[in-house]
Amino acid sequence: MDEAGAPVNNAHLNIRFSSNSGTVKGFTDDHGIFEAKAMSNDGVILGDIMKDGYYEGGIAHSFFVTRVGMWQPWGKEITVVMRPIVNPVPMYVRDKIFKLPAHGKEVGFDLEKADWVIPYGLGTQADFIFKVEKSFVNMDNYDATMFLTFSNPFDGIQVVKDDGGGDFNAGSRYRLPRTAPDTDYLPNMQKRISRGSYGRHSDMEDDNNYIFRVRSEVDINGKLKKAMYGKIRGELRYAAGDGGMIKMHYYLNPDYTRNLEFDPTRNLFKLPDGEWTGQP
Repeated sequence: MDEAGAPVNNAHLNIRFSSNSGTVKGFTDDHGIFEAKAMSNDGVILGDIMKDGYYEGGIAHSFFVTRVGMWQPWGKEITVVMRPIVNPVPMYVRDKIFKLPAHGKEVGFDLEKADWVIPYGLGTQADFIFKVEKSFVNMDNYDATMFLTFSNPFDGIQVVKDDGGGDFNAGSRYRLPRTAPDTDYLPNMQKRISRGSYGRHSDMEDDNNYIFRVRSEVDINGKLKKAMYGKIRGELRYAAGDGGMIKMHYYLNPDYTRNLEFDPTRNLFKLPDGEWTGQP
C-alpha cells in the first residue's frame, strides 16, 4: 500500500524463501496483494518490491516455529508501505570515517568540503563543531565523550528514528522524512562510549538518524531568514581506536530549502572509487 493506505497494484516482487528455494516472482493485484508459496528449510523470507515512481521496498522476515511441517503462523500477511518519489535533488553526500585530528579541543567540520576546518584540513565553514574528551589505555580500557555544537544561533540537530512503514523489517528503502522540520533543533548533543572492568557503555543507538540545520542566517529582527538542511543516516558514531574516528553518512542540501529527498544520480561530490552513497 502507499502512504495513504491505498493499495499499490502492479508492483513487481522478488521473494526468496531460503538459499536453495529459488526466487518467486510476480506482481501485486488490484488490491495490492501478492501471494508467494515455496519450500523453505530455514524459515527466512527475503524480498524486494519495485514500481516505477516509487522507492524500492524490502522484506526481511524470519519464522521460528514449525507445526506439521509448516512454518507458523501459516499464511502470514506482511504489510509493506511504498513511498512515492516526489522531488529528489542534488546534494553533498558522504558515507565515510573521518579521523579526528585533535582531542580535548573544538574542531570544525565543513560538510560541503567533507573536511576539517583550517588548520586541520581545507574546510572553511564550521558546520559541525566536534570536541572529544578521551582517556585511553587500550581497547579494553577507555572512556570517551563526543560533544557536537554549532556555529550559528539557529543551527542544530534532532534525532529521528527509522520508519520504513508497514511491518517490522518490511517497508520502503526511503526511511526518513522528505522535509526537514522548521523547529525543535537542539543546539548541542553529546555521546559517550566506554569500556572497562565494569563492562561497556554506549549512548549510541542503531535506529538513530538525524536531521540538522546549519549555516543559518537571521534578518534585521533576529529571526531565521534562511539555512541549509540535511540528514544523517544511521548513528553519528565516535570510535576510540586508531587515534579516534568519527563515522558519518550525511546529506547536505545546498539549495536552502528543507527538502531532504536526495537524487542518488546527482551527488555533488566526486566520490573516490569504492565509496557508495546510493541510498536516497
